Amino acid sequence: MAELDDIGSETAAMMRTMLQMATLVALKSREHGQKDAEARAKAIEAKMKEARELQVREARDLKAKDPRNLELVQMMSMGSASAQTPGLGLERDTASSYASSAGSAGGAAAATTGAGASASGHAPQIGYDSVERRAAIAAHLERAGVAPELAEVRMLLEMGQGISPDEAIRRPSVGARRSAIERGIERGIERGR
Repeated sequence: MAELDDIGSETAAMMRTMLQMATLVALKSREHGQKDAEARAKAIEAKMKEARELQVREARDLKAKDPRNLELVQMMSMGSASAQTPGLGLERDTASSYASSAGSAGGAAAATTGAGASASGHAPQIGYDSVERRAAIAAHLERAGVAPELAEVRMLLEMGQGISPDEAIRRPSVGARRSAIERGIERGIERGR
């Protein structure tokens, strides 16, 4: 009987040792699995970040190549360079805004002639506007929390302002148009004297 007790205790000790070893192996494999999963997650996050940056770069390039945005940048740079009264004007015609800033009777006469010429020369047209650009603007306005009514008005303006790239290339530059309008205003003022 004593031998059986010794064999039983040795077997129990061996079983405990094997159980401890199995537990250690399981813990080590679990740690390796977690490290592998973390490494995979980091790699996926890096790929997603790189893809997002690529999308942003492509969108930025497309936006930079859009002739309407180039014209807007030119208008903004010229607007800040010239001395204009602060605030927003509602006139679409630049000749009438220059004439209203002049504040003289000759300027008012030039504004009426300039407005008549612009009404006859450039009839308002609904031109080309890319659906993708409008969708991107609508998504941006929605993300920014702009009220749906205001976003709808902005989209209507976008549709009314859009021109085709071919027409944008054929049109004279903003600087040339602006200088021609300024010359016309000056000539009108000189003739009025």
